[in-house]
Amino acid sequence: MIILFEEYHYKTEDLSKVLTERYYYPINGIESKINFVGYYFNPHINDGKGDVIIIFPKVFINKHNLAFDEFTPESLINPTPEINNRLIVAGKDKVIFEISTWLYQAIQQFNKRHFYNSISENQFINQVVTNLDDNSNTELDIILSLLRFHKDNQDLFTFIAKTAHSQQNKINWQNTINKKQPIIQNNRPIYINIATTRKRINDDEELLILLYSTLNHIKEKYAFNFQVPQNYNIIKGHQFDMILRRGCRLLKNIKYKYFSDKMICLYNLLFTYFERSEKTQSKKQIEEILLIRDFNIVFEDMIDDLIGDSNLFSELKNHADGKQVDHIYKYKSLLIEDEIYFVGDSKYYKHQNSVGKNSKAKQFTYAKNIIQYNINLFNNGILDPRIRYRENETEGYNITPNFFISAFVNKDFDFSKSYLKEIGKPIIQFHFENRLFDRDTLFVQSYNINFLFVLSAYLSRNSTLKSNFKKDTQKLFREKLIAFINEKYQFYKVKPIEEDFIYKHFKLLNGKIYKPSFLGKELIIAFEKKYDTENESIMKKISAELNENAAYKLY
Repeated sequence: MIILFEEYHYKTEDLSKVLTERYYYPINGIESKINFVGYYFNPHINDGKGDVIIIFPKVFINKHNLAFDEFTPESLINPTPEINNRLIVAGKDKVIFEISTWLYQAIQQFNKRHFYNSISENQFINQVVTNLDDNSNTELDIILSLLRFHKDNQDLFTFIAKTAHSQQNKINWQNTINKKQPIIQNNRPIYINIATTRKRINDDEELLILLYSTLNHIKEKYAFNFQVPQNYNIIKGHQFDMILRRGCRLLKNIKYKYFSDKMICLYNLLFTYFERSEKTQSKKQIEEILLIRDFNIVFEDMIDDLIGDSNLFSELKNHADGKQVDHIYKYKSLLIEDEIYFVGDSKYYKHQNSVGKNSKAKQFTYAKNIIQYNINLFNNGILDPRIRYRENETEGYNITPNFFISAFVNKDFDFSKSYLKEIGKPIIQFHFENRLFDRDTLFVQSYNINFLFVLSAYLSRNSTLKSNFKKDTQKLFREKLIAFINEKYQFYKVKPIEEDFIYKHFKLLNGKIYKPSFLGKELIIAFEKKYDTENESIMKKISAELNENAAYKLY
């Protein structure tokens, strides 16, 4: 297996040996880069035997060059036996193979989830490049099926082994006494030659030898760690090369010896593998391609599958100005009891990169579009009453949460944990200072998440895992923003004496006052703490007109 990395600068002469020109782009006269991620089987390399090429996402390229520590991209484009041995010794072989297969399956999953969208191959953007259909059996598909069968049927293999060897070499004492001449020593017979029980060849065991020999061959070819049982005579080297050339013929000769469903399934898997191998060796095998340009689209889909809401109005994701929101979901507003839309954007970067100015500006535009969409519904009297964007009495606007989410590769290659973490403090954009409840006062948080967790969760069938992660993450995003705003603003819950209080002090309190739906005649006032002098002056002017005045916090 050859490992390449998206957007890494390789020597063009090295890339030309493993990829066709369609899949890499010259940077200068010497170097080129790949803008694809995915799977490519090249039947013309590796002395005509063909080889699998996996292009990893650029998130694996970190500031130290590569997430695989001592292995450079140049070493993985040319996996010599020495490199393969180092991979196994360092324990990276299993990780690389597992990530490779998950990337392959993630792109397949994306294609299934978005069969009719504008980025499939038969649409005008043409970002997915593939020659595979639903019935295709690629090299990687067959290998995964064989490994899955081996993993899921350990009890069967143990039973076959015990049955096959239970009577092997058992002494037949009756034949030994009747037919063998003993040596008499101290008046006791000692039999040098003994008669043993020999069973006929076990057909199931014969098929298992083929399975283990095939898995051993795959292990050596793709450099992943697989322990071959010691109690079988594995076929290796030139002998196995002969089986690769005539494996189908060999299997046809033993086809009718198997009756159990599982052994028939194993027979069919091996037949498929050998049939494919014979095509490759006879030069009938064609390229196998499952690549996607701009992997950020798949990353967005993976994140949206984890935290987004697919049941919302399409207008909330696809805006009238042509912009498209990556993630949006409805959740408790920062002013509890009401609901609000949380708006998110996936940022697919190399590890050392950060969110740029353009991305920040776009995200604030997304938020403004969401606000205006809901205000239009509000003005027409058709907005869900549980969703609050503007409050009529105070003309204050609810706080609209925004977030960025980007990926990193965990140094321990841990697939099981998200390691979701906030990066820095939220970014603020405003039109007027000290007006939290103004429609132009917007916040955007930044988070980092373990790419390998996202990848594994995207392919997981564990709906409970996904559901729990979504609940915990949505709660975290809200609580983190509340903590920041409580730190930055001083809140008061007040109860005016006169009904015209808001009208009388509208100029003074515009953008600073809001009435959540759960309050009766009480109001929330927010003051940005750095404007202490101005805030104290306002409170002095209005304190005589308040029945109640108490410190308050968002919760």
